[in-house]
Amino acid sequence: MSITDVSIANDIIKILNENNIVFKVKDTAKDFDPSLSNDTSKDSILIMAKEEEFTKISQLLEDKMPFNINDFDPQHPLFSFSISELKDVVKNYDEWHPIDVKLAKYLLKQQNITVENEEIISNQTLKKEQADKPEKSDFVTIAIGYAFAIISGFVGIGIAFFLLTSKKRLSNGEKIYMYSKTTRLHGIFILLLGIFFIVYLIFIRKSHV
Repeated sequence: MSITDVSIANDIIKILNENNIVFKVKDTAKDFDPSLSNDTSKDSILIMAKEEEFTKISQLLEDKMPFNINDFDPQHPLFSFSISELKDVVKNYDEWHPIDVKLAKYLLKQQNITVENEEIISNQTLKKEQADKPEKSDFVTIAIGYAFAIISGFVGIGIAFFLLTSKKRLSNGEKIYMYSKTTRLHGIFILLLGIFFIVYLIFIRKSHV
């Protein structure tokens, strides 16, 4: 997470240390780039931890971070959020700063609305299932792969290897193939087609020597 308020960053670091969370801190202000001197996001503190610790960290920060409604700028964007948008902040707590999640819950509570844990868990489970699904390569990529396998075998073979070997990391740390079995099957066909046309072109050239 990227924090621009030093006092908030110190609070987070203290909580993580007290709960034996392994993390790293990087002050981006030290990586000053003159071309980005007007970009205030460069003057922030990055707190980095292992992906599998994110849920635990989010819960810890929500439970232990100090919260005072009077500390918030009246122009804070969450004050203009609809009920549906505030609910989304709570259900997608892993995508928001813990203080923002607390503010969203506070604003909902003022309207006697509570997001039940079952809703949060269901949303997180659905997101995990969607993230863990192999991706389907778009038709254009596959079509280009076949075209290049015929026009230029080597480029087609490169695309085939990309479709066949690309992997992504799941939320539990496990690595799986990025693309579905159907897409990888296209990768095999593109690979074979590319090899065939390379051999064919070599044969044609030799026959004309």
